[in-house]
Amino acid sequence: MELKNLHTFTTVAETGSVANASRKLHCVQSNVTTRIKSLEAELGVELFNRSRSGMALTAAGTAFLPLALDVERAVKRAHASVEAFDSSVKLLRIGSMESTLAIRLPKIIASFRKKYPDMRLQIHSGPTDDLLHKLVKDQVDIAIIGGKFARLDMKAQPLFTEEMVMISSSEITEVGQLRSLPVIVFKQGCSYRDYARRWMRLSGLAPNDIFELGTLDGILGCVASGVGISCLPRSVIEGSRHKELLTIHALDDPERFIDTYAMQNTGVTRNGAAEAFLKFVVA
Repeated sequence: MELKNLHTFTTVAETGSVANASRKLHCVQSNVTTRIKSLEAELGVELFNRSRSGMALTAAGTAFLPLALDVERAVKRAHASVEAFDSSVKLLRIGSMESTLAIRLPKIIASFRKKYPDMRLQIHSGPTDDLLHKLVKDQVDIAIIGGKFARLDMKAQPLFTEEMVMISSSEITEVGQLRSLPVIVFKQGCSYRDYARRWMRLSGLAPNDIFELGTLDGILGCVASGVGISCLPRSVIEGSRHKELLTIHALDDPERFIDTYAMQNTGVTRNGAAEAFLKFVVA
């Protein structure tokens, strides 16, 4: 059984179509189709129902998918087990909240690359829930999240502590003025979003309208222009180019300090590059 055929199968299952899989695999669609047909012929079953809307797994395909993913993970573990004996470039995949990536990580990563010039880095950003999902799926080696996430198959290492503050445009100076403004947040699954909604409720300012933006700079820009308010770490505001246009409202809340953790999945093969990075960060 060809590993390329297996990987093509899992990619089509993940992306839902031959066209999407070909883009992700960086090959022509005919190669994807040929590999799927070859695998189906070898197994003697059809793995997908084909339609104009895409490729949906058959019952046989659904049963086969977790086994194919197990094989892929086993191959990765086999490569990792001999990585220490190989002089090839190492790969470290880091997932981080956008706020941490914007403020905390640039200097750390730059210094880390100077110490390990042969290290190849992949950086992913997203809300906490998405990063943990990537960690479970072995798509990142480290997930840097806000707040500890308790799971038996994950190891958490504290990195630093963030103080949460409310922010508004510089024209607003009193906390009571925040009541009428919408709260601008990252998408669902962000730990800072959850904290903001909790604090608004406890402070008696809720309900406020909520709307989402996809980038940190977009949130800060909208707050600075008076469109709404937000709740973010103080370090983010103090390091922002919008700082002079913002008012920081300190919160009278003992839970306003949120620890940032580096999470690792203990159920996958240990990546020495991840260990080296974490030692570097906390040194």
